Amino acid sequence: MKKNYILTLLITLCITVASFGQEMLLNGGLENWDSDTAPTDWTKVENTTMETSEIHGGSFSAKHTGGTKDLGQTIDGITPGDSYTITIWYKVVESDGTDARIWSYWKNSDNSSVTDSATDNQLRGPDGGYFDNNGGAWTKYEATVTAPTEAAKFYFELRTYKNAITYWDDISFVKNSSASLKNNAIIGFATYPNPVSDGILNISSASGSVKNLTIFNLLGKQVLSSSFSGVNKNIDVSSINTGMYILKVTEEGKIATKKLIIR
Repeated sequence: MKKNYILTLLITLCITVASFGQEMLLNGGLENWDSDTAPTDWTKVENTTMETSEIHGGSFSAKHTGGTKDLGQTIDGITPGDSYTITIWYKVVESDGTDARIWSYWKNSDNSSVTDSATDNQLRGPDGGYFDNNGGAWTKYEATVTAPTEAAKFYFELRTYKNAITYWDDISFVKNSSASLKNNAIIGFATYPNPVSDGILNISSASGSVKNLTIFNLLGKQVLSSSFSGVNKNIDVSSINTGMYILKVTEEGKIATKKLIIR
């Protein structure tokens, strides 16, 4: 019975986190460069250089030096009502806690920005703040958002501030297929940081409804269970031993499941 439960749990995880759908961001892996300071297909590039040592995947990453400097790209072909998943891998090596963040927004057909209360928290900050520096380790930020009614484009921008240095790599903006929507149905669901190194895991979604969360180890044993209301919550996971776990969150009958690493 336990073996069957573990198999079911792992299959659910694989289905949920698998990358279904269409990649819409060009050169998100930052493997192609027109010059040492110009990553191919990125249209706003400030204080950016090609990096060959500090990389998350492939052969290159982008070294981004601060001073409120941007790395951006406009994505065409957005469909209102469709779901899109943003994934960003980053590493901050100069830090005071206000160093780097996503600063993106939807655009309409006239190229004007579109304000959307359901997704702005995932696209700006997150939550107007900054990425967790996570002790200078490579860290993933991921969020699933639904395009608002007026959206025709998406402006994808990353920012680095002051004297900070951020490395960006393995970035994606995926239009989800119906299979992905079915298995990751919580709108605006996001967790960060992952891996967790300071004992605090942030969980958010577009809805303030009650969220029930459970963390299992890979043997299928429950190691933490909690619930909260609101769009955003810091969860104390400091009592959990280092290792790989499975996080399950339910909200209004919808379920999201993700792999979770605790260091």
